[in-house]
Amino acid sequence: MRQWIEAEQLAAEIHRQLREYTDEVKKTVFDTADAVSVKAVERLQAESPKRTGKYRKNWGRTADRGGIIIHQKGKTYRLTHLLEKGHALRRGGRKVGESPAYPHIEKVEQECAAEYIAEVERRLEG
Repeated sequence: MRQWIEAEQLAAEIHRQLREYTDEVKKTVFDTADAVSVKAVERLQAESPKRTGKYRKNWGRTADRGGIIIHQKGKTYRLTHLLEKGHALRRGGRKVGESPAYPHIEKVEQECAAEYIAEVERRLEG
């Protein structure tokens, strides 16, 4: 339906429409990020190396005004870089060998980033 507005009200109407669109985009982006982050945590828990299971179980996510953060809870956060990249073994102060890398974070990160971008584009097109 067509609405007629006065020329003096044009700037206010444009501002209102842009604010509505911005709020809609923010909600869509946050909802998509929330859904993708839940899947990312599930994938990380499934693909993480399992020795005792503590590292695998401690994947979690935190949402705040700045966005959503996927992280390791508890004391196992120290293992993420060592498991992802590998590290030298230390015995008696000299290097004896190296521990192999178990790359699991980067793969999940790339998959989820691609999924997030595709989903946001899909939702905003319509």
